[in-house]
Amino acid sequence: MKLRTMNSMRPRHPLKHRRQSGFVLVLALWAAVIVLLLAGMLDRHVDARLEQARLIRLRIQDELDMLSTRNTLLYLLGTQRYTRAGLTTTAAGEADPDSDQGALRIDPIGGEIALDASPYRGLGEVRFSLQDESGLIALNSESQVDLQRVLQVFDADEVKTSRLLDALADYRDSNSLSRLNGAEAAEYAGLAEPPPANMPLRSAAEITRVLGWREWLLTHPGFQVHEWFSTLRVAAFNPNVMPETLLAHLPGMNADKAARVVALRREEPFRALPDFDMRTDIELAWAEEQYRFFPSDTLQLRTWRKGASHANLLALQLTPLSQNGPWQITSSYRIRQGSQDDAHEAPSYLFSTRALPAP
Repeated sequence: MKLRTMNSMRPRHPLKHRRQSGFVLVLALWAAVIVLLLAGMLDRHVDARLEQARLIRLRIQDELDMLSTRNTLLYLLGTQRYTRAGLTTTAAGEADPDSDQGALRIDPIGGEIALDASPYRGLGEVRFSLQDESGLIALNSESQVDLQRVLQVFDADEVKTSRLLDALADYRDSNSLSRLNGAEAAEYAGLAEPPPANMPLRSAAEITRVLGWREWLLTHPGFQVHEWFSTLRVAAFNPNVMPETLLAHLPGMNADKAARVVALRREEPFRALPDFDMRTDIELAWAEEQYRFFPSDTLQLRTWRKGASHANLLALQLTPLSQNGPWQITSSYRIRQGSQDDAHEAPSYLFSTRALPAP
């Protein structure tokens, strides 16, 4: 009787209780897994948002650096004087060594920013260059001899060269008369191309709208339109600012001679034609009246981010006596360019050396 009582106190369904406990344990494990998965997803979402915010901050900082670099250079272009070596960079409160001379002094004073498209470091990761257009080929010049010489270095076919030059002249002039190898509105219409502007080119990029030029440039990729052309109307030759790549492709020149000219002008910019002839021992085909040795009032300013394949090009003319401002922007657009990450250091007081956070 006693044994029966003890047996009656035991659970009648122990297996059922164990199954319920196991089911609850499985549910708890699944809930923990789900919570961990949700936590992981939330963690990845937060990381992605933080990375997105970091990239946005860097992009905004890049844009600010680009704008600040450009505005600093525009300020210098409008306030600083020039020497044969380029744009002076006198610091605020620092006296210009020639400011009390009372006469225009064009000899280098040191610290100038070169006007030959040499790359410099700006703010942050920004790079910039200044190019005096008197060192480029003038597309709007009445004389096309300079352009013809450079074209013939790349293409000895005189018929092709004549077509390019006549088409350019017809594109610029205001009449509808076609030159022997040129093209006017009828020829453009026959090829479903926009008609010629019948006015001077407004930018070097516009050359691709001239009939025949786009196709010729595609077959001559080494010809650098944006680096070698300007929209000036007067042909000039300034050996102190001509880009090394263009110097190397002039008739009678090569890469070694161009590098030597650049090295000599960095030591001491050329003073005049006799100085250039004596120091380089190079005879060029330019007429004596075309030579220039002092910067002009038309320049190209480029800004780009380190590692970028494109740059912002700003073409401008200095107008210090104008009521509309010390400079006038003639064109602005983006161009493709090769890597120019190796850059000169600009004076330290112009641009900070602040480093951006590592990615």
